[in-house]
Amino acid sequence: MSGEGEYIQCVCGRVIKDPSEYKVVYIKKENREIDVLCPNDTCYLRELGFIQFTLEENRPKILKATFYSPFVTWNVARLGKERANELLRQHLQALVKRHVDWNKIVEETKKQIEREKAAAAAASGTTVEVGETGGA
Repeated sequence: MSGEGEYIQCVCGRVIKDPSEYKVVYIKKENREIDVLCPNDTCYLRELGFIQFTLEENRPKILKATFYSPFVTWNVARLGKERANELLRQHLQALVKRHVDWNKIVEETKKQIEREKAAAAAASGTTVEVGETGGA
């Protein structure tokens, strides 16, 4: 980042100079959604954005990666629309390409799919075979 003070900042005041500083958590497994969190544990916004994906042939396909409007608006007001959008886009690209452990995410998603199949089968009163990677 070239200019003095040209960095992303959360509304809580936490400066985010590098995308590796965000916390990424895979809690919303049923939605195939990875949350992007502020590195400040006491941040009142906490969740700054998300990465939504699907699995195609056991590989992740990104459906949407975005930051929420309060976070974007704050940075646009500070840096101007063009520069803020450029930096935020760079942060999202880096998160998707370098900072998400996709191998772990794919394995967790496969387990979630098995759980969903088992729950659907139980609800319909049928049985389903659990694959080698699935299980209780």
